[in-house]
Amino acid sequence: MNSSTDSKTISQIREFNRFYTNVMGILDEHILNSKFSLTEARILFELNEQGYCKASKLSTKLKIDKSYISRILEKFKKMNLISKKISTEDSRVSFIELTKKGNKIIHDLINTSNNRIEQLLSPLSIKESDEVYTAMKTIKKHLFKVTTDITIRPFSNEDKDFIISSQINLYKQEYSFNSDKWKAYVSDGVNQLINKFCPEKDCIYILEVNNNPCGCIAVKHMKAEVAQLRFYFIESTLRGLGAGNMLINKAIDFSREKNYKQLFLWTFSDLIIARHLYQKLGFKLVNTHKNKEWGEPIVEECWNLNLK
Repeated sequence: MNSSTDSKTISQIREFNRFYTNVMGILDEHILNSKFSLTEARILFELNEQGYCKASKLSTKLKIDKSYISRILEKFKKMNLISKKISTEDSRVSFIELTKKGNKIIHDLINTSNNRIEQLLSPLSIKESDEVYTAMKTIKKHLFKVTTDITIRPFSNEDKDFIISSQINLYKQEYSFNSDKWKAYVSDGVNQLINKFCPEKDCIYILEVNNNPCGCIAVKHMKAEVAQLRFYFIESTLRGLGAGNMLINKAIDFSREKNYKQLFLWTFSDLIIARHLYQKLGFKLVNTHKNKEWGEPIVEECWNLNLK
């Protein structure tokens, strides 16, 4: 036993677990007064987060037996909550996606959950609510380190669907990017990089958490000694845990190894946390312009990093 983890600490953690599950209603037969069990709700929440994914990824990430998850997915299909799409890379592989009905149900669940949490915290002051939030971030950060296996690997062609769909879903969920031009921008950009990929000049790295792809970054050769950083994202649940730093530093190291003198990227002004990271790493804002083609109007920004 770790000398810093005595029996009193262990007992207090067990007590906290009992308290937390009772407060949040996690042990209720049907979560949030819905017709769904906790396991079923977890699957719906994960599908909402992922956009679309393989059943095997749901099984691995949620630690649910494959046969059990197959039964639940079959139930969802009969209820018209999910649909299946064949992979563009392998016709033997199907991806699962929420239907319009499934999206409505999960959004209703999210709203119910948000309202319940708001009611739970409403008697607290702003300072007390911030203390709860900070404590939860601390718990997540430390337990993430001891329960998670993070790796960064080169991409394979099988990752293409993940890279495209994850970005489309993430920006739809968080920034209302849902235009056909935005989807084409992502899809065409990924396909172009993969089709013209040169290992001596380009890289695409996939961040995996417990063997599940959860993030990506790419470096694309543009001209002599200049490269562009592209397709940088991680799942929202990983933010603030250091995974994003690992990924971007890997890309910067690659750029230096290939003797690039400049590395630039395009982002937009609403990505506050990402912009702070770029600034911390030495990127400088060099250009801006307005964009109304992707959904909500945004201000695009070009950031440049001198590597020499």
